[in-house]
Amino acid sequence: MLKRTVTAICLIALLIGLFALSYFVKHGNIFLDLFIWILLAGAMREMYFCMQQAGFKLFRVPLAVFLLTSYPVMYLMEHFTRQGFLGILISFSVSVFIALVIFTFADPERNTAKDLFATVFVAVYPGLLISLAWMLVQRYSAVYAIPFAIFLPVGADTFAYWFGSMIGGKKLCPSISPKKTVAGFVGGLFGGMLVAVVMFLLFEQFEPFPDAGYIPFTDATWKSALIYLAIGLVGALAGQLGDLAASRIKRALGVKDFGSIFPGHGGIMDRFDSIIAGIIVLLVFFTIIYGAQGMSVF
Repeated sequence: MLKRTVTAICLIALLIGLFALSYFVKHGNIFLDLFIWILLAGAMREMYFCMQQAGFKLFRVPLAVFLLTSYPVMYLMEHFTRQGFLGILISFSVSVFIALVIFTFADPERNTAKDLFATVFVAVYPGLLISLAWMLVQRYSAVYAIPFAIFLPVGADTFAYWFGSMIGGKKLCPSISPKKTVAGFVGGLFGGMLVAVVMFLLFEQFEPFPDAGYIPFTDATWKSALIYLAIGLVGALAGQLGDLAASRIKRALGVKDFGSIFPGHGGIMDRFDSIIAGIIVLLVFFTIIYGAQGMSVF
């Protein structure tokens, strides 16, 4: 417990420092972008070695190509054409094509179709999904969007743990995650909505960061409040499903944790599995609310 607590405090302090740089330093978002790239590299490395441990022979070159090209291609296309999403997809598509070429000319006795599919899987999860966090930084207020993406699933996880520990009861998915309960699942939904309410109060009512570039969802406060509650509910649901999916993957690969970089917490993917779901949920909602161009068009 001490290790988990100290690690959590260090991570929170690091995130606060990055948000401060993003808010107070001109072009400070580059520090968040770099942090996301480090997480991306670490997560892909963890999944690569977990796949290797399970007997798959992944192709290194396409994964390295995606890791090295996804950010610069995304940034350039977002800066010049406002098509950052397309930039990420182009980098991903090129990487998959390279994997197909390698598979085509590889020794069929050493590399199977399963190895190809495993390589593409790592390029998607965590590669493609984590790289979407850059779009939150580029198109929306980073001081608002990134904390929302992080604390929404974290709040859901925390309340799921509290409710599950206090109430117990029927298991949710015992074959996947024996400790999760239905009560914990409901508590997680409540926790996600509570985080959404806090974000609503902070940014639409009290406005502690007036220069952050945040744009209210609607002109009507009650409508914005309902949208926040919807985001909290869907985000908490997606985060818990993402956590279950990660547990299922670990069981399929025969590993307890994806890594050990965070003492007491496991690896990057062990801590960010539900956050990936939060990133996707926010991107969907924000695109619907603000349009494809993001907050900067208002």
